[in-house]
Parts: sequence; structure tokens; C-alpha cells
Amino acid sequence: MQIKSKLLILGAILALIALTTMQGYLTFNTFDLRKKSFAVESRTKIGSIVKTPYVDSLSWQFRNDFLDKIPDYKLGLISKNQLLEDLQKSANSKNKQFLKYYTEGAKQLDLNENVLFKKVASTILLIDQNGNVEPLLEEGKDKSRFLIGHDFPLEEGLIINAWNWTFDKQYVDNLGETKSVTVKYKSSIFMKIVDWDKIIFNQLLFLFFISFLLFVFLISLVTYSIRNLLKLKRISDIKTDFINNITHELKTPLATLSIATKTLTNKFAVDNKDISKESIDTINRQNKRLQNLIDQVVDNSLGYHQIKLNKKPINLTSFLHEVSEDYMLTLPKNILFLREIEHNQTILEIDTFYISTAITNILNNAIKFEGTILKIKYHIHNNNHIISITDNGIGISQKNKKLIFDKFFRVSERNKHTYKGLGLGLYYCNQIVKAHDGTIDVESKLKEGTTFYIKLPVSDAKKDFISR
Repeated sequence: MQIKSKLLILGAILALIALTTMQGYLTFNTFDLRKKSFAVESRTKIGSIVKTPYVDSLSWQFRNDFLDKIPDYKLGLISKNQLLEDLQKSANSKNKQFLKYYTEGAKQLDLNENVLFKKVASTILLIDQNGNVEPLLEEGKDKSRFLIGHDFPLEEGLIINAWNWTFDKQYVDNLGETKSVTVKYKSSIFMKIVDWDKIIFNQLLFLFFISFLLFVFLISLVTYSIRNLLKLKRISDIKTDFINNITHELKTPLATLSIATKTLTNKFAVDNKDISKESIDTINRQNKRLQNLIDQVVDNSLGYHQIKLNKKPINLTSFLHEVSEDYMLTLPKNILFLREIEHNQTILEIDTFYISTAITNILNNAIKFEGTILKIKYHIHNNNHIISITDNGIGISQKNKKLIFDKFFRVSERNKHTYKGLGLGLYYCNQIVKAHDGTIDVESKLKEGTTFYIKLPVSDAKKDFISR
């Protein structure tokens, strides 16, 4: 059973890890695909805006201005750098018109405002009649010239398209001869998406929220299932242990009854009154012992709401002295019993039988778990009567402190019960104190002893108890 439980728990944890990994992978893939899809959508929308007659007309204007100045460059009237700067200035003069048109088009196409557009001249080559190539601008070698759009660093953008044009331009040289030059012109379009991840995250926020809820639900379900499995296993172990324990407890009186009955029916005992009387006395004692065992199981299993109290007003100082005096009469000589009972005249209504039973059970427990020094203490603090019972026994581990008031629980050592009992004593004590609207707490350290605190309210009214 224990191995099966461990395998089930291990399997549940591994399944949870696998499902979590799978969910993370699918979420990441969804994010990545949505990112790519968003880029494609944005690229298509940008194409719809810039591939229009209006944008073409703006582009033709600054390209024609550039072509008109090539003869001046070939005649040496302007430098290459000045020619390229004039191209850039001419294009930039149209940029205000373009950006206004781009913004309006973006609104109509529902293009995200964080998507920026940039057009640059990336290659310009001049080829003369003899086929000689003069590079004014080379892609990958020279810095591209910004034309229109949003001026952002090219390394931050994505290239989405490029156009090539070839123009022939004639001019008259210094000798009066007409010559022709072929212009090879390439412009590139770039797109930049500002806060790309944030945009996609906002778009997928609902999906992430649902995924998170499912993940939390899955974690909770597995945790709840494991806890329930462990709880059921513990309950099963406790019940099995209780059955074994009560069976063991019943065997002795039943065996004795069997022997006594056989003795009575023996022909030698028929005429012997002494043997008959002794056997009958034995039967009566064992019968009483059996009855006491059954009563202990029945009575100690009662919940606090089932306990019928017969309350009467008493002074706890006098009552605790009486209980202590009676208990000391039953103690072995090796047990030291100490008292520190505050003297006061406060009257409290309690059921003396049940409260004395609770105190006696705790004291008996202290002796059973190797306590040789017992101390009962009483005082009033923060509207509570506080009865503390301290011993120097083996103590209780932190793990078991939460369980000692559970029904049928008994302290174990390496899965073996070293100390006898039905596991009902402290449960019964807790129910008795609860029936009196009180609380019972415990402080303990292994091998250093244990202290139980019984707190009963000064008045009969239920109230929130102040912790020590």
C-alpha cells in the first residue's frame, strides 16, 4: 500500500510537470506564431498604404529632382556627396505629406500606431556608354540615405520590400557632345514595431489568463488529490492499527475467560467451592474489564457536541487540589508530582467528572511516555482559567503536534507503536474542553518534555481566547 501510494504520488507529480512543460511550450509557440502573424499583417497593411498612386507621385518627384542634377554632377559642378544630400533633402521635403497620408491610411486599415515605416535609397549606380560603373551608393558598403517615413536605425527594423529602377539620362559634356548615363536605383522599405512583445502580450492576455487559471486549477487538483490520498492512507493505517490494537486488548480477557470457563466445567472443580469461587471471580473481573474497554471506545469517541455536561459552580483552586491529592495516591514511588496552584475565590461552572477525566488522561499520558516529574499549574490570565500540565518525558515531534488530538492517533516510532493505547485519550480531552467552550494547546520538544494548556473562559459566554 505504501509503495503504491508513493508511485501514485510520483506519477501525479511527473504528469503535472509534463503537462506544465507542454502548456508552457504551446503558450510559447502561440506567442511566437502570433508575433509572426502580426508582422505579416502589418507588412500587408503597409504595402496597401505605400503602393498607391499618391505615394508613387511623391517618390517620382524627388527621384526626378535627383535625375535632373546628375548632369551637374557629371560636369563637375557638384560633388557626389552634395548630389546625395540633395536627393535626401528633396525626399525629406515630401515627408510631411507622406506621414500625414500614412497616418490616415493606418487608421483606416487598423494598423497599430507602434508600427513604423521607413524608406531609404540603398543603391545608386551610374553606368556610362562604355559600360563603366560608378557607384554613388553601394548596399552593404555605404550608409543608406533616408528618404521618407520614420527615421529609426535600420538594425532595429525589418526589411519588408525593395524596388529597383533603371533610368537613362542624357547630358551635354564640356566638349559639346551629347552623352547618356544609365542610373540603376534601388530603394528599400523597412518596418519597425515598437514594444512588439508588449503588443502581442496584450493581444494574448485573455489566453494567458485562462492558461494561468487552468495551471492553478491543475496544481490545486493534483495537490488536493495527493493530500486526500495521504489522508486516506493515514486514516486507513489508523483504522487498521486501531483494529489490531483493540483485538490485542480483547485477547487477554477473552483468553482468561476461556480458561476460567473450562476450569468451572472441569469435574475436579464441581465439588471444590474455592476453585469455583475463584473462577467465578475471575470471570466477573474479566467481564468488567471487557465492559470497561467497550465503554472506553464508545465514550471516548464522542464529539464535544454529544457530551452532556452536568455543570455546577466550583472553585478551581480547591478542585485541582482535590484531583491532585487523589491522583498522588495512585502514583509509583519514582514519580515526582509538583503543584503550583494559584489561590483565588473565582467560581467557575464545570462538569467536575469530565474535567477531572481530562486532567487525569493527560497525567497518565505523561507517565506512559516516560515522564518522571509531573507538574500541575493553575492561574488566571486574560479572562482565562489556565491549567498547565508539564512533564519531562520523551516529548512530541513538530510533525505529530498537529495530529495528537486526532481520533485513534498514536505516536509511532519507525512505523511501530512502542506505547500501548487506543489513541482516544487526547482526542477525548480535546472534546471535553471544547464542550466547556475552552481550548487545549500543547508545547513540546523531543527529549525535553511536554506541556499541555487547558484554557477555560472566566465567564460562561463564548469569547475569543487570547493566546499565551
